[in-house]
Amino acid sequence: MTHGQAPTTRRLLRQLATPPAASAGSRVRKDIAGLIDEIRTLLLADEDSDALSISASTLHQWRTRLDQALHAFEAADPDAWARVRQPGTWLDNHLRLRSLLAHEVAKAYWDNTTHIEYASIDIERYLWGAR
Repeated sequence: MTHGQAPTTRRLLRQLATPPAASAGSRVRKDIAGLIDEIRTLLLADEDSDALSISASTLHQWRTRLDQALHAFEAADPDAWARVRQPGTWLDNHLRLRSLLAHEVAKAYWDNTTHIEYASIDIERYLWGAR
């Protein structure tokens, strides 16, 4: 991948960081929305600065917080979880994002690196699956 793909990767990451549906009224979903806003804000700031990489520790924090929020949502409202755990929903996007973050953080750990180049993130795999 080339550095020219960094803006596309940031844009696609923002697509995965879809805010929960407006009808999502539980406190847990609001917590998820707060985290998603933070993620989108940082990605937009990186886009404005033409950043080529992101800290692995930032991705790790996002993954950890997203994992906790999603587990809390599932535990607090299993019926709502079951309704929105469908392909193409905001929850599906968040589950894909969590998987991507976990993979990238693990890869950074094994590669002993502190920053991950946006262009190196295999975003297509998490949007459309391995081909």
